[in-house]
Amino acid sequence: MRRRTLVPLTSIESAMPAAKRDVRGTVWFGGMRPLVVSTQHEPPSNASHRVPSDQTSSRATSGLNCPPPQHLTPNPAPREILARSPWEIYEPRACIYYGRIMVLARHRKNKATLVHIQMQAVERSAIEMCVQMIDRLAHRSIPRLLDVFQYAERYLLMWEPFECTLHEALALSCRITESEVAQILWPVFRCLQFLRGQSRELASLTPRDILFTEEGEVKIAGIENSRQVDPSRADAMTSTFNALRSIFEKIMQKNGSNFTWSQEIRSFQSALAKSTSARCLDKLVQHTFFEQVTGEGGLKVLVDLANKTIFHEITFPPENSLAKTAPLGKPVEPSTT
Repeated sequence: MRRRTLVPLTSIESAMPAAKRDVRGTVWFGGMRPLVVSTQHEPPSNASHRVPSDQTSSRATSGLNCPPPQHLTPNPAPREILARSPWEIYEPRACIYYGRIMVLARHRKNKATLVHIQMQAVERSAIEMCVQMIDRLAHRSIPRLLDVFQYAERYLLMWEPFECTLHEALALSCRITESEVAQILWPVFRCLQFLRGQSRELASLTPRDILFTEEGEVKIAGIENSRQVDPSRADAMTSTFNALRSIFEKIMQKNGSNFTWSQEIRSFQSALAKSTSARCLDKLVQHTFFEQVTGEGGLKVLVDLANKTIFHEITFPPENSLAKTAPLGKPVEPSTT
């Protein structure tokens, strides 16, 4: 498991006692990583607690690339932006960097309710347009935006939580099965197909943008930075297909050069390599490789393995060596560095 370098978060760490990092670089506030809990969502309470300083939020901001107003369909029921401190309702638990900085927080009363908080220092008009676009582009493979807060000249987007990303799954020393590959890619392609129908595409797509939920489902991050595109243009999805080929190659390489893949996945790889236009997306979605997709939740085992490996630095022995392994040795202790 490779360690990741965390963006300096001095003000956040100083605001929370006993900050510790797990092996991926996530900073956990107040001690060790909490036990895995349900991610069901409950309505916010009116609890009032101490609020972190403004410096806490100012370091965890990232740019927002919202479309101009003419690209948006008017929303008949615009979402309310709550002018109050989110820290009265949510307790910051960890700061995570996966290509952008987000704070993992839990509801102060309903401890099982988790959210990921994205902080933005932009104009209100930009947030309003962005939120309108996110609501208009609701899709099962796009994270749900739960709430929007305005506090201390910052806007905070409350997203449904995720457990880990494809980046962590690719760092596992165990192999990814062909069925798991299909389960990972299917929601990605369906999401891109939906966005194409809305004349939009993601600004970028990397393994860190493919999120896994606790239930073993896949979500695609970055909808807030999506951009307008003309699907009729021959080069409309060039950058997206390049990103897909890069991700697919990383997955194929993960199992090693001696691993034998089926004819179906090899055929899919060839079709993806030849894809150049937006129309190719429909043919890829209909490929026989995706007949392995059995429904939602098929990645739960992979998510559990990624979580345990990230935190405990578990290593997997080669499959052909298990029968020759001596009695189990000393168990691996959790890392707190």
